[in-house]
Amino acid sequence: MRSRHPDVSFAALGAAAAELMADHPWDDPHGPDSPLARLVARSGRVLLIGAPLDTMTLLHHAEALANAPGKRFVDYEQPILVQGQRVWRRFHYIDSEDGAFDYSAVVPEGQEPFEAIVRDMFAAGIGRQGRVGAAESYLFETAEVIDFATPWIEHKLNR
Repeated sequence: MRSRHPDVSFAALGAAAAELMADHPWDDPHGPDSPLARLVARSGRVLLIGAPLDTMTLLHHAEALANAPGKRFVDYEQPILVQGQRVWRRFHYIDSEDGAFDYSAVVPEGQEPFEAIVRDMFAAGIGRQGRVGAAESYLFETAEVIDFATPWIEHKLNR
């Protein structure tokens, strides 16, 4: 099942798919009412199979929740279907393309911000690393990720 958001959609498979994807908010699609928040509430996990550490989409949820200065947002319009009619809808949410925050002062040069957060999580004993087939893979409990990453962002950027 795919969530309804036309630009920041998620997909789920299984018994909880409909509940996780239901009513994906048009605005703040990574925030408190998002499929990501529901995944955390259901004690879900994130498994990166052969994917780089900087691709953990769940960290956008931490960015949406974080209270730190300089949070960047995007606003744009896009057509959607409402009762079979094409209408233009305005969207507003954190900038997940260029980054919700400027991490340049707190992340080593040449390292992606999400990779820095994940590496610090590993150093704190959060997450597991292993192989799935031939792929280097990483497994995380979503609640642990959010409980670590949200204060990490706030602490590093509120200096």
